[in-house]
Amino acid sequence: MITPKWQFSTKLTTTGFLLVSAIGLNACQSTAPSAPVIQRANSTYETTGIGKTKVAAQQQALDSAKKTCGMRQAIVVKDDLKYNGVFDERTGRMVDQVGSIAGAVLGTGKPNLSRDDDYEYEISFRCQ
Repeated sequence: MITPKWQFSTKLTTTGFLLVSAIGLNACQSTAPSAPVIQRANSTYETTGIGKTKVAAQQQALDSAKKTCGMRQAIVVKDDLKYNGVFDERTGRMVDQVGSIAGAVLGTGKPNLSRDDDYEYEISFRCQ
Protein backbone atom coordinates (compact mmCIF):
# COMPACT_ATOMS: atom_id res chain seq x y z
CA MET A 1 0.00 0.00 0.00
CA ILE A 2 1.30 3.45 -0.89
CA THR A 3 1.01 6.17 1.76
CA PRO A 4 -0.31 9.48 0.44
CA LYS A 5 2.20 12.33 0.52
CA TRP A 6 0.28 14.39 3.08
CA GLN A 7 0.15 11.49 5.62
CA PHE A 8 3.91 10.98 5.35
CA SER A 9 4.45 14.71 5.86
CA THR A 10 2.18 14.74 8.92
CA LYS A 11 4.00 11.76 10.47
CA LEU A 12 7.37 13.41 9.83
CA THR A 13 6.19 16.71 11.30
CA THR A 14 4.78 15.01 14.42
CA THR A 15 7.97 12.98 14.93
CA GLY A 16 10.11 16.09 14.49
CA PHE A 17 7.97 18.05 16.95
CA LEU A 18 8.23 15.29 19.58
CA LEU A 19 11.99 15.06 19.12
CA VAL A 20 12.49 18.84 19.44
CA SER A 21 10.22 18.91 22.53
CA ALA A 22 12.18 16.12 24.22
CA ILE A 23 15.49 17.85 23.53
CA GLY A 24 14.11 21.19 24.74
CA LEU A 25 12.82 19.76 28.02
CA ASN A 26 16.05 17.89 28.61
CA ALA A 27 18.09 21.07 28.09
CA CYS A 28 16.11 22.85 30.82
CA GLN A 29 17.16 20.36 33.49
CA SER A 30 20.08 21.39 35.66
CA THR A 31 22.78 18.85 36.49
CA ALA A 32 23.95 20.64 39.64
CA PRO A 33 21.79 20.28 42.71
CA SER A 34 20.60 23.55 44.14
CA ALA A 35 20.09 24.34 47.80
CA PRO A 36 16.60 25.24 49.02
CA VAL A 37 15.97 28.95 49.54
CA ILE A 38 13.80 30.33 52.35
CA GLN A 39 12.28 33.81 52.13
CA ARG A 40 12.44 35.84 55.34
CA ALA A 41 11.11 39.25 56.38
CA ASN A 42 12.49 42.49 54.91
CA SER A 43 12.97 40.94 51.45
CA THR A 44 15.85 38.73 52.56
CA TYR A 45 16.43 35.08 51.74
CA GLU A 46 18.46 32.28 53.35
CA THR A 47 20.15 29.23 51.85
CA THR A 48 22.85 26.75 52.79
CA GLY A 49 25.33 25.17 50.40
CA ILE A 50 27.09 21.94 51.31
CA GLY A 51 30.16 20.36 49.74
CA LYS A 52 33.38 18.40 50.03
CA THR A 53 35.36 21.62 49.89
CA LYS A 54 34.80 25.14 51.12
CA VAL A 55 34.67 26.41 47.53
CA ALA A 56 32.08 23.81 46.48
CA ALA A 57 29.80 24.70 49.42
CA GLN A 58 30.12 28.43 48.70
CA GLN A 59 29.46 27.90 44.99
CA GLN A 60 26.31 25.88 45.66
CA ALA A 61 24.89 28.54 48.00
CA LEU A 62 25.77 31.40 45.64
CA ASP A 63 24.32 29.55 42.63
CA SER A 64 21.02 29.13 44.50
CA ALA A 65 21.04 32.83 45.39
CA LYS A 66 21.70 33.85 41.77
CA LYS A 67 18.95 31.52 40.55
CA THR A 68 16.51 33.04 43.06
CA CYS A 69 17.36 36.63 42.06
CA GLY A 70 17.18 35.96 38.33
CA MET A 71 18.18 39.12 36.44
CA ARG A 72 18.81 41.07 39.65
CA GLN A 73 22.05 40.81 41.62
CA ALA A 74 22.29 38.70 44.80
CA ILE A 75 23.75 40.77 47.66
CA VAL A 76 25.04 38.70 50.60
CA VAL A 77 23.98 40.31 53.88
CA LYS A 78 25.43 37.71 56.26
CA ASP A 79 27.42 34.49 55.83
CA ASP A 80 28.76 31.70 58.01
CA LEU A 81 31.05 28.80 57.11
CA LYS A 82 31.05 25.59 59.18
CA TYR A 83 33.38 22.60 58.88
CA ASN A 84 31.80 19.25 59.81
CA GLY A 85 34.65 16.88 58.92
CA VAL A 86 35.79 13.74 60.72
CA PHE A 87 38.71 15.65 62.26
CA ASP A 88 39.13 19.37 62.75
CA GLU A 89 40.09 21.14 59.54
CA ARG A 90 43.84 21.41 60.24
CA THR A 91 44.19 17.76 61.38
CA GLY A 92 42.14 16.59 58.40
CA ARG A 93 44.54 18.30 55.98
CA MET A 94 47.55 16.80 57.77
CA VAL A 95 46.07 13.27 57.71
CA ASP A 96 45.20 13.74 54.03
CA GLN A 97 48.80 14.75 53.19
CA VAL A 98 50.31 11.86 55.19
CA GLY A 99 47.88 9.47 53.49
CA SER A 100 48.92 10.79 50.08
CA ILE A 101 52.61 10.24 50.84
CA ALA A 102 52.02 6.76 52.30
CA GLY A 103 49.80 5.83 49.36
CA ALA A 104 52.45 6.95 46.86
CA VAL A 105 55.20 5.00 48.65
CA LEU A 106 53.14 1.84 49.13
CA GLY A 107 51.32 2.15 45.80
CA THR A 108 47.90 1.80 47.42
CA GLY A 109 46.48 5.20 46.48
CA LYS A 110 45.27 8.00 48.70
CA PRO A 111 42.63 7.29 51.37
CA ASN A 112 39.60 9.56 51.06
CA LEU A 113 38.41 10.92 54.40
CA SER A 114 36.30 13.78 52.98
CA ARG A 115 32.54 13.57 52.67
CA ASP A 116 30.10 15.46 50.48
CA ASP A 117 28.86 17.45 53.49
CA ASP A 118 32.15 18.43 55.17
CA TYR A 119 31.49 22.14 54.63
CA GLU A 120 28.29 24.16 55.16
CA TYR A 121 28.06 27.73 53.88
CA GLU A 122 24.98 29.57 55.17
CA ILE A 123 24.09 32.91 53.62
CA SER A 124 21.42 35.54 54.04
CA PHE A 125 20.96 37.63 50.91
CA ARG A 126 18.65 40.00 49.13
CA CYS A 127 18.04 40.69 45.47
CA GLN A 128 18.87 44.15 44.13
